[in-house]
Amino acid sequence: MDEVLKQRVTLLDIAADAGVSRATVSLVIRNVPSVADSTRKRVQRSIKRLGYVYHRGAASLRMQQSHAIGLIVSDITNPFFAEVIVAIEERLATARLVTLLGNTSEDHAKEERLLKTMREFPADGILICPAISRGTSTGTPNFAGHLPAVAFARRADGLDYAGVDNAQGSQLAIEHLCQLGNRRIAFIGGDPEVSTGHERIEGYKRALVQSGLPFDRSLVVPAPPTRRGGYDSVLQLLQMENPPTAALCFNDVVALGAIEALQYAGVRTGKEFGVVGFNNVPDAAQSIPGLTTVDTSPRELGQTAAELLLKRIEQRDSPIRTVILQPRLIVRQSCGTR
Repeated sequence: MDEVLKQRVTLLDIAADAGVSRATVSLVIRNVPSVADSTRKRVQRSIKRLGYVYHRGAASLRMQQSHAIGLIVSDITNPFFAEVIVAIEERLATARLVTLLGNTSEDHAKEERLLKTMREFPADGILICPAISRGTSTGTPNFAGHLPAVAFARRADGLDYAGVDNAQGSQLAIEHLCQLGNRRIAFIGGDPEVSTGHERIEGYKRALVQSGLPFDRSLVVPAPPTRRGGYDSVLQLLQMENPPTAALCFNDVVALGAIEALQYAGVRTGKEFGVVGFNNVPDAAQSIPGLTTVDTSPRELGQTAAELLLKRIEQRDSPIRTVILQPRLIVRQSCGTR
């Protein structure tokens, strides 16, 4: 026994100890159901007694599978992505897959390096929220080896996509702000050249027109999707000769920054200026005042993206799939009440 432990335990060692063939040991390790329970238990006892450690890297080379999925997000500090990531990991875990997480910080070059690493690993598939720098039609990254891939939250040409009806979400928010009596409503944050920003601004425009209000380009303030972006944008809007009385923000993080700026300027959020966010992250309900927001179901989005990837891995030549979730408006105190 001591002599065996001095060197790496092999399948042959386990087979000899359990009194079975090497092929049977391999079937047990790979959890193939055709092995008899009594044989499986005998092999598992030998594995435990000898201290065998499964060498995933070697198995990957033999089987051309890593049982790992590359997950690339654009901003891991955004709580929206934290919700999505947890849901993705939970769903992939049920399929016995592990998740390799990469964060681009909206940097196109870093995104390319992460993709290269995951291709070389190789991952069995890729889930990606493309970096902003890819533009309106974010473009399909160069997936050498034709890895199965799914985009989520932001579109990428040629990839399966899991997203939300962003235009409808904006429309719900603007209609509510109009019902509260607002006539000058801004749109703060995000990039109108990225699919998500473009869709949300289009919904914002459409809702204004349907409510009989003019679209004023000066009220659309592109900004980084961060607290700082929301903070600076609101201070900029308050300096206008005819400032808005409310704003729809690109996401909840921007909206929380906007509320901070209003407090700094001595403007009462929800009473003198309405704020609506997007995503419904956990912090939205805890802010003061509570943040009215468009719920994009981040956890459901993550589960949907993972499901799409599992289907793509199984059916590589199937048509491109797109799943769009429907948003709902969560009304709290930040927009005022009626």
